[in-house]
Amino acid sequence: MTLQNLYKKLSEIDSQLPHGSNLQTKVGKALSSRGKNSDLLVKIGKEYLGLLKKVDEFETEEIPKWIDFVVDQFEDYYSFLRADENKKFSHQSDFLSSLIPEFLYKLYNRFVGVKYPDLELTTQKDIVIDLSFLPYSDNHLTFKPKRVDVAIIKKLDLEIGGKKLDFNITMVAIEVKTNLDKNMIGGVEYSVERLKKTFPLSKFFLISEFADFAYKKQNYASTPIDEIIILRKQKRSEVRRDKTKIRGLDKGLVESHITEILEYLESTLNSPDELNARMKEGRLIN
Repeated sequence: MTLQNLYKKLSEIDSQLPHGSNLQTKVGKALSSRGKNSDLLVKIGKEYLGLLKKVDEFETEEIPKWIDFVVDQFEDYYSFLRADENKKFSHQSDFLSSLIPEFLYKLYNRFVGVKYPDLELTTQKDIVIDLSFLPYSDNHLTFKPKRVDVAIIKKLDLEIGGKKLDFNITMVAIEVKTNLDKNMIGGVEYSVERLKKTFPLSKFFLISEFADFAYKKQNYASTPIDEIIILRKQKRSEVRRDKTKIRGLDKGLVESHITEILEYLESTLNSPDELNARMKEGRLIN
């Protein structure tokens, strides 16, 4: 496979795949610089396309079985990228860190996208966290956005003052980190608080591979973040001491996460009964 062929194949995959898009950008830059380091890029590209083929061709309706197989495939590719002979990109390029968002997108696409085709799955999306209505003749509504790594959104036809707007409700928003520290958590809390005031039924998850804070001294019970998930159940310091000690993604944790999202969507997408019907049960809110 040539670098040109690899670029063509990458241009044909789902544009929402963040790792694939990152790789395509890097291949494009290599082509413009006359194929510098093309052999390694082609090697990585073959492995990546092989990963996609295995994942896309694996068919099962069972969540545990899908997770068991797909997590293993992603872990094999992750190990391949971390091998010394394949380390081409710095962490600033977000190449390795784009792999978990891609895994999550694949997970949601497989089990949310099929069940709820009216919802849209997106990556690297500016979601609305706040909005203001204004009296200006040329602008009646302004949005405050926040970029998230993965989102499940519900598009709405919205028209204000005769102007059609591209608007959607965020059902689930995901921010992904490689090493999560307490400053990162503090940095998103305000945005999540605004999101919940605008869309009170939305869910926000902060997901990381490793924890990089003294978790015994922290208490996030009151945070507006719905859950903080450490996929490898491991602290960064352990891996810094010995990089061979990296644990695999916890499959049970992944399963409980997608199950929580599916249960949430099932309970949220339909409007509650009228107040008269709820009065018969004696429960007026839930």
